[in-house]
Amino acid sequence: MLTTAFAVFIISMSVLAYEVALMRIFSITQWHHLAYMVISVALLGFGASGTFLSLFQKSVRKHADSFFIVFSLLFPLSLMVCLKASQSIPFNLFMLIRGWHQFLYLLLYYLTFFIPFFLGATCIGITFLKFDRHIPLFYGANLLGSGAGALAVIALLSFLKPTSAVRAVAIVSLTAPVVAGTSFRRKKLVAAAVLSIVVGIVIALFPLQTAISQYKTLSIIRGSVGTEILRTEWSPLSRIDVVESPAIKFDPAPGLSFAFQGEIPPVRGIVIDADSVTVMTDFGESLRNTQYLDYTSQALPYHLVVNPKVAILGAGGGSGVLLALLHEAKDISAVELDPKIIRLVREDYREFSGGIYSLPQVKLIAADGRGFIESSKERFDIIEIALIGSFGASAGGVYALAENYLYTVDAFKAYLERLTPEGILSITHWIQFAPRDNLKTFATAVEALEGIGITDPEKHLVFIRSWKTGTTLIKKSPFTEGQITTVREFCRKRCFDLAYCPGISRDETNKFTILSDPQPLYYDTCMSVLSGDKQRLYRDYLFDVRPATDNRPYFFHFFKWKSLPHLLKIMGRQWAPWGYVLLIATLVQAALVSVVLILFPLLFLRKGESATRKTRRLVYFLCLGLAFMFVEMSSIQKFGLFLRHPIYSMTVVISSFLVFSGFGSLSARRFMKGPREKSPRRMVPFVAIAVISLIYLAGIGRIFAFLSGLPIAGRIIASIILLAPLAFFMGMPFPSGLQNVSDRSPALVPWCWGINGCASVLSTVLATTMAMSFGFGFVMVAAVILYLIAGFIGT
Repeated sequence: MLTTAFAVFIISMSVLAYEVALMRIFSITQWHHLAYMVISVALLGFGASGTFLSLFQKSVRKHADSFFIVFSLLFPLSLMVCLKASQSIPFNLFMLIRGWHQFLYLLLYYLTFFIPFFLGATCIGITFLKFDRHIPLFYGANLLGSGAGALAVIALLSFLKPTSAVRAVAIVSLTAPVVAGTSFRRKKLVAAAVLSIVVGIVIALFPLQTAISQYKTLSIIRGSVGTEILRTEWSPLSRIDVVESPAIKFDPAPGLSFAFQGEIPPVRGIVIDADSVTVMTDFGESLRNTQYLDYTSQALPYHLVVNPKVAILGAGGGSGVLLALLHEAKDISAVELDPKIIRLVREDYREFSGGIYSLPQVKLIAADGRGFIESSKERFDIIEIALIGSFGASAGGVYALAENYLYTVDAFKAYLERLTPEGILSITHWIQFAPRDNLKTFATAVEALEGIGITDPEKHLVFIRSWKTGTTLIKKSPFTEGQITTVREFCRKRCFDLAYCPGISRDETNKFTILSDPQPLYYDTCMSVLSGDKQRLYRDYLFDVRPATDNRPYFFHFFKWKSLPHLLKIMGRQWAPWGYVLLIATLVQAALVSVVLILFPLLFLRKGESATRKTRRLVYFLCLGLAFMFVEMSSIQKFGLFLRHPIYSMTVVISSFLVFSGFGSLSARRFMKGPREKSPRRMVPFVAIAVISLIYLAGIGRIFAFLSGLPIAGRIIASIILLAPLAFFMGMPFPSGLQNVSDRSPALVPWCWGINGCASVLSTVLATTMAMSFGFGFVMVAAVILYLIAGFIGT
């Protein structure tokens, strides 16, 4: 039995590792939105496996060992075959509304990747049927294996590209049938070993390549004559390509003024996840060769502060650092999330980049930008948030589902706190029409200024735009008359438009880059925000430009249902909410496919129980499936700010939940003795979950603030300690309920597992949809209510 439990551990580890690797593959070849589909389809596989086992449980129980060997051999093979097959599906995110056949391709994606998760989940489910008196043991092995998989895949992705990581996972998973076979008859063990070797050879030789979407920046750059990819690096954070191309040479600085008449030195692009581009510059013997950078909107704050102390959040290839050096910054903190990008610029391309990352006045920090600011004790004259993403992806609305804590009201307050009394916060976005990104930044700045007690925010703001970028400046003290004069002269010389500055008049705007609508929309909307009736603007405006908060951190979510009729008219010409459309499409498809593959087949089973008891069990496992993922996703959001790094937060939170839930599952037996009505102990896990969740919701911010000074290792340990009690109790309700069902009606075990799987499929997408509208606090409260309902209903 223990060897089979270890085989379940291996399968579970492989399933979770494959899921994470697949998310990285989609982030590179498509966009990160499909990560939601991966999570949903993984849970669908678990739910459908419960249906399969319900329908064929007599045969499975009779030949459990043979079924386990077959499914555990098909699982690793399907990892390769299904990934290869997916490359032939012509899914196009940007045609999702124009061409309804794209929904069929999305469904085909769904069903293709459903297969590996179905096979892996069925292996686990077979053990539940065979060892139905020991469900907590095998559920615990499942959770512990999944936790190990979350850690293992991060290690794999540190030195392997995602497709190679998938191959490695497939090979490791082949040990499961052999390990389980040691407790089978000799003939079956030999068959499992021989077949594992054969499948392993097939996997090792299987050709596996992935194609990048034609709409991503790297694909577009590759189409330019003379393009050469000099280097490709991989990390858990990103794929990094160093590119030399005329396409980058002709657009080295976003929004470069047409008034610039000088020469542009040689540049090389660093392309991140095949889309975002940051530039390295070979400026030769003199920084004067980077004068072109002074003709971008990002240069404005350097004309208002002399010899500044600067923090650049998102240093990338070093353009921001060069701009600061050009203006004789005395101290530069260059913050970059991905340490591999720092290494490329500082070491591998040191000669090309002029060694700027080795200069004494440049301090390199590998960290999340906001995390650095909140942990720093220094004060800065300029804090610059670099332009993120590509213009095409921003215009296409593909960042709508991305949680971003750089642009929340809470973040802006933190930045203002770290400025000197005359310091300036500079934020640049792509220019879009109708106004949204920059307008939302402006609105966020107003709320942040008001939040720190400033009653006249109109005196603390400047907003200018080039033909392609917009830069908002936020100052702790009012802009002086001299600074406002400098702003006007800066814009006039570079043919940039003033959208807002203190004392501006309407006829000063929309002079150089005249928008298709002759009305000065940027000026008008900024004035609406400052008018004191900004709530009306938020309510009536075409896009959702309410400032993002840490509770609702979706800065790039602009979609409003009430604007749908108008948006349908302009889609493809101005903007389309592709990310949100994909989320809703995934939710609808997840619901339909769950009904077809999980619930509908189960209706034909003869369950032999009263309608009341069946309904109670339906509600119980439905609530658990929804609530577990609600809590997990809310916790990833909460701890993401504390750990200050997306990989750390995902790995620590998911691993902690799975591992400690596994320990909770192994401890669940003490809460299962006696009928539900006579055992108050059955309510202990549910009450504990509710109490701990509400304490975290109310006080976790203060706990994080108290512990914020710890180094990263200390914050990781603190996070694990904080998560352990909640995860431990969350691991009890499902196995205890399933064991209770097994004791009374063993035939219903797969049915209950299928219901739980159906709820889990919906919960990941539903949680995101709820968080975008109401915030993660609402999601956590909903989870508490669901857990309490499950506890009171019981099984």
